[in-house]
Amino acid sequence: MKILPHPMKNILFINIIFFLVSCSNKPRVIPSPKMKNYYEMKIGFGSCLKQDKPMPIFDPIKKEDLDLFLMIGDNVYGDSEEEDLKELKSAYKSQRKNFQKLDLDFPFEAIWDDHDYGMNDAGADYPHKEKSKELFLNFWNVSPEDIRRSREGLYFDLMYKVNDKNLQIIFLDTRTFRDSLMPSPNIGQKGKERYIPNTDSSLTILGDKQWEWLREKIDQKVDFRIIVSSIQVLPIGHGWESWNNLPYERKKLIKMIDKASLNETLVISGDRHRGGIYKVKTDSGKVISEVTSSSLNASFPNEEEYGPLRVGKTFIEENYGVIIVDSNDNDMFVGIKNINGEIVRNVTISN
Repeated sequence: MKILPHPMKNILFINIIFFLVSCSNKPRVIPSPKMKNYYEMKIGFGSCLKQDKPMPIFDPIKKEDLDLFLMIGDNVYGDSEEEDLKELKSAYKSQRKNFQKLDLDFPFEAIWDDHDYGMNDAGADYPHKEKSKELFLNFWNVSPEDIRRSREGLYFDLMYKVNDKNLQIIFLDTRTFRDSLMPSPNIGQKGKERYIPNTDSSLTILGDKQWEWLREKIDQKVDFRIIVSSIQVLPIGHGWESWNNLPYERKKLIKMIDKASLNETLVISGDRHRGGIYKVKTDSGKVISEVTSSSLNASFPNEEEYGPLRVGKTFIEENYGVIIVDSNDNDMFVGIKNINGEIVRNVTISN
């Protein structure tokens, strides 16, 4: 399928039924064509895409025959201190041209992280977040009627029908409402590279309204659930941005997932300029698996980081993720792939 004239068109031409949650919280049903594979849905995902660097990673991605691609943060790099957001506007302009040249034939859904939010590691105190939000929504061609146009923040969810199974994808906004983080007293020290955990339970990542909304979504009975967080949720070993900067919030999310009906939940994240797989067992024995895919074209030759919840080593070269939702086997296969399209890490989520 061609996404013309704009490659980021926000209409999902995939072979499923698509539910978009409205202000009243009742799903609006939009019919779409038959699936490429009636029993499976294939979803790509990735993060950290610099608009001024080559993008050879899309060569193997274009061969995946995807139903959907999730851009999960740092979709451009446009840090902007001034109110005119000159750098961010320029970044989006360049990225639009890049996508048009790539001639991608799958639809996108997206959430932001700090560099498309407007400033490195920025949170609720970023003064230009409403203007950067408008740039984000316009770039991704989000409908004027979409709930994100009228409420604070960019969080949203999608529901898909894969054969007779329901797939829910929840996109969290980890920027708009996030309180300030506690700087490390030993910047650069392993495990305390930039921040240390702040145990003040009054501090938030999601904010009250988004937490209330998330609780309603997680209470819904579905067959598969993917939670999209631009920053890592489970890892506790490093001192970069993650949910562990505010451990009370991390614990709250894990408890909320634990109370849901699913035995296994998938979290996908970006930000870290490396790929990796992480696992946690909840108090009731349920499993949360997190797959981090980063970056699409901005890898850093960093040393391995401490990761007590990680399965195996991280992958520091350019990478992207692929999720195959299988309605017959009732599972999701998740792979991290390198620039040649080869699987370098993988995990299966079963329910």
